[in-house]
Amino acid sequence: MKKFALYLVALAMLAVLPACSKAIKTEGVTGVITYNGEPLAAATVKFIPADGTGSQSYGKTNEKGEYKLQTLLGAADAGTTPGEYKVTVDCIETYETGNMIQENGEEKPETKARSIIPEQYNNAETSGLTATVVEGDNTFNFDLTD
Repeated sequence: MKKFALYLVALAMLAVLPACSKAIKTEGVTGVITYNGEPLAAATVKFIPADGTGSQSYGKTNEKGEYKLQTLLGAADAGTTPGEYKVTVDCIETYETGNMIQENGEEKPETKARSIIPEQYNNAETSGLTATVVEGDNTFNFDLTD
């Protein structure tokens, strides 16, 4: 009898599990990010819901400035949900300062990070970038300038 009860509990859990792990329905979103007309490599692109609800989506640009969005709840490179978005772009590089620092008993060059694009693009309120994702495939290209 105990084995039968355990079997029923396991069966019930398997029936519920797919509903809990169901991914959200997304629409494909791709594009190209350029800076002063040149492809912007290694940039992070974020789509932030304009109404403050829903899930953010993000992508990383390749050497040609191309990106594909995904959400935390969706499949990789599957896009995002339809709606209005504010868009941010962040592109950071690290550089050596010329100073040496002690780290874990070793002397190493000090490094810092800086944005290689104007800071306004890092903030959803100041970037000036928006997108409306609709059903189907969506392409959003953004040319950032100084």
